[in-house]
Amino acid sequence: MEKQKNRNMDLDAFRHLVDTYLPDHKKLKMIQVAGTNGKGSTCTWLSLLLQKLGFVTGVFTSPHLICHNERISIDQAMISDADLERLIDRYMPLFEEKAFTMFEMDLFLALAYFLERKVDYAIMEVGLGGRLDATTALDYQATLLTHIGLEHTEILGDTKEKIAWEKSGIFKPGTPALTCEEDPDCQAVLEQRARQVRCPLYYSYMPFYEEWEHKLFFEYRDGTLVFDHPAYQIKNFVLACDTLYHLGFRLRYPMLQETIDAFSFAGRCMVLRKDPLILVDGAHNEDGIEALVSSLKTWDGDIYFSVLKEKDANLMIETLKTLSDSITLVNFENDRLYPLETLGYPILSMDTLKERLSSTRRPSLVCGSLYFVGEVMKLLAGPQDTHSVPGYEAGSPSR
Repeated sequence: MEKQKNRNMDLDAFRHLVDTYLPDHKKLKMIQVAGTNGKGSTCTWLSLLLQKLGFVTGVFTSPHLICHNERISIDQAMISDADLERLIDRYMPLFEEKAFTMFEMDLFLALAYFLERKVDYAIMEVGLGGRLDATTALDYQATLLTHIGLEHTEILGDTKEKIAWEKSGIFKPGTPALTCEEDPDCQAVLEQRARQVRCPLYYSYMPFYEEWEHKLFFEYRDGTLVFDHPAYQIKNFVLACDTLYHLGFRLRYPMLQETIDAFSFAGRCMVLRKDPLILVDGAHNEDGIEALVSSLKTWDGDIYFSVLKEKDANLMIETLKTLSDSITLVNFENDRLYPLETLGYPILSMDTLKERLSSTRRPSLVCGSLYFVGEVMKLLAGPQDTHSVPGYEAGSPSR
């Protein structure tokens, strides 16, 4: 299944197949989330908030860190192997006949699973861009855009404005659109798209916060909230809250604080070991690395980095060098891996990295590609401490 690399289907054709084989999908209440960084986190915030309101909530997201099942979950529980295999067996003849891509298969299977389990809401994360993404073939209660940055420029365009145009292709007539993007040039593009499709566009802004004893405090609606997560997550949290507010929900202080206290997100701000520290984060693009560096400020330890070929690896490394010169690149199995030998830094295999991390007494920062972070998590599989580092903004706003 993971080897299906066919050309993406036309959105009308994909919608026709979904209408034909899963006609009840029109009954699902769904929220779509797009953006360069912050998508996955925002999906998690939405899911937790809706669960606190008493709703069974499905989430479709990508990529996965450790196993494919992570892409389809209900109330934070990923689909079982048995359910995933059963649904694959049921629909594989269709997938093969119509040459579905892996992403289209995943999306179709998520819809089938959510319908089976009768979820109240489904949160759908865009895979790439927005305008031509398979998720855009569906209908939504709201469409969200998180942070917009330079990514996949060979596909989406070489400026933030062009990328904003592609991502705002998720906007639909009459469907509320919300964004936390604050760049005026990008906002102008989003407003133009909203006028074109005739949808309301709302802005969600980062509130002022104060830090005290490694915790963040900010005012939101009913009172002061205490935030024990990286600062960038405030923006994702508020975007999720504002979305539900515009959909008619009333969110009260105790529920909001309970949601904040329950939040965690694998592969982001994750401590795999405390002593000596192993910190992993999927800061997989330039914005993410810049935020990582500005949040950590200093790093008295080693940095292990790997990246995919469509990223600006040189710029990301130059930014990391302001933290530490002790940078080592890591080869891992991926057909999109950057040609690391061209970057001029020592290169390790994954096996050697495991030996280093097992024996070192120095703090270790593992960052870059989400696929790399996932491979490291597999490598060090076992009981994991997943506490966030307060004030650490890796991936800002990440995934």
